[in-house]
Amino acid sequence: MIGLQYAIVYIWVIISILTHLLPQPILVKLVYLFSLLAQLFPIVVVAFVHHWLHRFFDSFFPESRLPETELATGVFPSFISWWSGLYGWLVNILSSVIAFGLVMLFSPSPDLLTVFTLFKTQAQSLLIVPTIIRVIIAAYLYQFEYLVHQRLIAAGR
Repeated sequence: MIGLQYAIVYIWVIISILTHLLPQPILVKLVYLFSLLAQLFPIVVVAFVHHWLHRFFDSFFPESRLPETELATGVFPSFISWWSGLYGWLVNILSSVIAFGLVMLFSPSPDLLTVFTLFKTQAQSLLIVPTIIRVIIAAYLYQFEYLVHQRLIAAGR
């Protein structure tokens, strides 16, 4: 997910180049379209990767498949793959917001612009703390999803 986040930066670079080439009314509509696609693209990518990885594991490692899950067939992702894509993106956004909120809470200057300027101007080692917080929060969110999933399977039995 972090890699996809960096790819979105390059999409914004392309959009900024287009801002100098196109007239204003068309530009505004294209910016809205590109921003919507940039927000939805990681969900689609994770859904397809999830689906194809499960097809690979089901065919080459059939003993690794859980008996409660469905067999991944076809080219298009199933509901579970779409859920994985959506949940992965939501976990990424939520863990980022919480991590930077905690960093800003303990920052000497709680101004949002100052915190982001600090991260851009200082060494990359300043990003270690928010990244560790993001990973811990993401792990807890995935554990929560796993427990809910297990609870639903137990209730279905």
